[in-house]
Amino acid sequence: MSSYSVFGGPRTMTGSCAVCQAVATQCCSSCHLVFYCSREHQKQHWKIHKTQCTPYKVEVSERLGHHVVATRDIQQGEVIIEEEPIVLGPKVLSLPLCLGCGRRIKVIEGEEVYKCSGCGWPLCGSHCETSPFHVPECNLMKERGFRADINLKEDKKEAAYCSITPLRCLLLKKHDQSKYEGIVKMQSHLKERRDTPLYNIFKNNVVGFLRNALGMTEFSEETILRITAILDTNSFEIRRSEGDIKVRGLYSKAAMLSHDCKPNTKHFFRGPKYTLKLVSTVPIKKGEIICVTYTQTLWGTLERRAHLKQSKCFDCTCLRCSDATELGTYIGAINCSQCKKSGGKRNDKLISTSPLEPSAPWKCEVCSHTIPGRQMAWGNDAIRREISALDKSKPQGLEDFLDKYKGALHPANGHILEVKYALSQMYGNMQGFLLSELPDRLLERKINLCTELLEIADVLDPGSTRLRGVLLYDLQATMVVQAKRDLASDKITKAAAQDIMGESMTLLQLAAEILKTEDDMAHLLQDKLANLSKELECDS
Repeated sequence: MSSYSVFGGPRTMTGSCAVCQAVATQCCSSCHLVFYCSREHQKQHWKIHKTQCTPYKVEVSERLGHHVVATRDIQQGEVIIEEEPIVLGPKVLSLPLCLGCGRRIKVIEGEEVYKCSGCGWPLCGSHCETSPFHVPECNLMKERGFRADINLKEDKKEAAYCSITPLRCLLLKKHDQSKYEGIVKMQSHLKERRDTPLYNIFKNNVVGFLRNALGMTEFSEETILRITAILDTNSFEIRRSEGDIKVRGLYSKAAMLSHDCKPNTKHFFRGPKYTLKLVSTVPIKKGEIICVTYTQTLWGTLERRAHLKQSKCFDCTCLRCSDATELGTYIGAINCSQCKKSGGKRNDKLISTSPLEPSAPWKCEVCSHTIPGRQMAWGNDAIRREISALDKSKPQGLEDFLDKYKGALHPANGHILEVKYALSQMYGNMQGFLLSELPDRLLERKINLCTELLEIADVLDPGSTRLRGVLLYDLQATMVVQAKRDLASDKITKAAAQDIMGESMTLLQLAAEILKTEDDMAHLLQDKLANLSKELECDS
């Protein structure tokens, strides 16, 4: 009960006691939504309220629609939402996966893939035939005489999976009416999606499969497309390295969260039921909007807004998108060619004259040189394609890209940062470029890359975010190797090396605290902490 000690001094707010309906001035200190006239009634009601108590409330506005607001100050690292999915299933396009557990199915030429004895869909094995995720759809397919016949290929995404998750939503109408009703109340943006190329395909593939192949004529084309759009608007992508799982889940509470390009939360998934946990990455004050991000931190505004418009059907107007400098980071900026020709500073840069208007011209901050917004969009698309085509098997191609564009793109341009982040992960983690194998110049290069990226992350993705955690972990590991080498070659004293090792321990502790939610890194981080601690003890 200590976490629910609600009684302090008198409050100015009043309400009706949740137990006896009498006028009450004491409210729950966590959610501030429930009132009590006495401590006895608070204790009596706790069994009911503890499942409903939240540090937030859902509000509605014309600009944001449904969104979540903090009802009290929320500390960094606090769990805000914890819930199981309403429905779980494959993404629209998916590599071969098991409909029982979601694991990737390895397709080996000449070997037979296990198929469900009831419906013919590929599974891991017979044990997945009884998975609660798969049983309802399997029973329906058997009842309607349908048997899947899918020719799976190892590295080819299969379009047939696009019907499975909408099917699982529709089956809830019979098996769990309240969950189904919760789904159909969610935002769909079907009007904006209906005549897109993708939804014209869905009219044939999803609607055709469910109504014709499975005989689900009780659901109209409109209903099926609406469910499909609800999934596209509200689903969370779920990834797990163990089993190479890449699926999507729909969560009723988390679906109410609004987007921001500088979010104040992160989320992860735990356990066999894929329970979503939403955690604050920075302190959130009472009255502030609790938000997530549906895009990538290192993308520029043009790319982020285009992605959000296409995938989520809204125009982002957050503080970062509204600021031509992107909160002073200049991630979208390019260098001014005219200033360079006239001998001006190399980093005089062009930024959008109206960042919420994609077609607005871009103008240099120093001179009057401008270029059309359309030209910026074309240029960004061309560079994006070039990055996609780079050979990611070795660092040299990425280094060549940076050298090629160092004169045209601002040093903190998103394209530059994306390639630098890839290099920061290659150096020290790729075969042939492990930390022990890197020459001194590449150790220094990795340290500089991590430091530069951390400066950007501190502004755009601050607090206990995965981006900062990964960069801190890589930075400290490189510092340790460099310090040991420098000590061995008498470049630094033992005292200086110990100072660096102590600093590395601090960075590793920060990384461990941030990444403790990452299942595939938690044990590794604890081992690293223990080993580094032993080294510091031996050197002291």
